[in-house]
Order: sequence, then C-alpha cells, then structure tokens
Amino acid sequence: MNCAAFRLTLRQPSDSVAAMPNAIRILDNLLTPSGHEAIWRYLNEPGWAYGGYSAAAADAERYFYKHFAGFVKDGREPLGAQQIEDQLVEKAPVLAQLWQTLRRTVLEGQALARCYANAMSGGVEGGVHLDSPHADHFTAIYYPHLAWNPNFGGETLLFTPQGDEILAAIYPKPNRLAVFAGNIPHVARPMSKRCKDLRITLMFKTMPASAAEA
Repeated sequence: MNCAAFRLTLRQPSDSVAAMPNAIRILDNLLTPSGHEAIWRYLNEPGWAYGGYSAAAADAERYFYKHFAGFVKDGREPLGAQQIEDQLVEKAPVLAQLWQTLRRTVLEGQALARCYANAMSGGVEGGVHLDSPHADHFTAIYYPHLAWNPNFGGETLLFTPQGDEILAAIYPKPNRLAVFAGNIPHVARPMSKRCKDLRITLMFKTMPASAAEA
C-alpha cells in the first residue's frame, strides 16, 4: 500500500473534546470502508510482543501488544510532542495519518502522548485502571475489527471514581472510536473463548498541546 497517497477521513465531523472534562464520546463509522480495512490489515501484520498488562498486581494476566510511539513507562521519558509524532510517522505511517485526522477534529487541542495496540485472547482479563490522573488528558480507543458478535463480549466498561457503578459500557463495534477522560476508571472485559480471534484495540493517549510544549 502506498501510504503517502492513502488518506483517512472522518465520515462524520465532531466537536473537540478538549474543553469537555470527563467527557465520554462515541463516534461510529469513523473511517471510510477503505480506511477501516487498511487499519485492520496493518494491525494484523507481524510484530506483536507479549507481556502487556493493565493491572499492577504481580499475578495480572498478560496479553499481546504493539508499541508505536510515545511514552512507555511513567511518562517521564525525555520526549517532546514533535518527537512522538515523528516516531509514529517513522514506525506506523498509516496510523500517523489517522492521528493527524483525529488531532484536527475530535482531539483538536491535544498532543499525542502514546500510540499502541493491544490484542487479547479469549478469557484473558484486564484490571480496572486509570490512564491519567488528569481530566484534560484523553484516551481514544479505536475498534478495528471488520465484524463483531455480541456473544464475543470484550466490552470496555467505564466506572465512577469510587468504582461502585458503571458509567458506560462500550460495545467494541467495528469502526467505532470511543474517547474519554484519562481519569475515568475503566477496564476491558474478557472476550468469550468461543471467539477464536484476538480482541484488537488501537489506542491514542493524549494530553493538552499546551502542556506537551511546556
């Protein structure tokens, strides 16, 4: 595929979430059919590593992941916003095009902090966690599968700060983007073992552009 000639475009415009603390936004039919399929094909290429986890416990279950750009550990690595974008362009040009589309639309005013993908097999459990302590940092999850069955499970659940109630249950609908504040506790629920494929998700973690440039 000629990435230089390939464009990903939002099928529906959306207001920015940058000024909406604790926002939860769902955008369906995010990409054109060709863009959706291109992202799916790219994520299914070789290069997965094993050992990703979302819970801090020593016995937390592990899953497959691909790191494309940005912070890996605690966010204190000496990386600037432009360096992170350059990493994404170099390592994953097709994802860089998607990011440029998002930063002009739903994530306007945000800078990329990290881009990666997870792949979980049936029965693997995540743990409830925060992506950031800050309400103006955002997590954008793209669900790239070409088809999904409700019997497969694998929903993303968002909780109240106390963790005693569900705020939202996000179905991993193909070509859907979910955007929410990084300080909302959330978890990927296990996928049914009846599904023989991996549950693949693509993540863009962001922070205010003004903070990234400081």
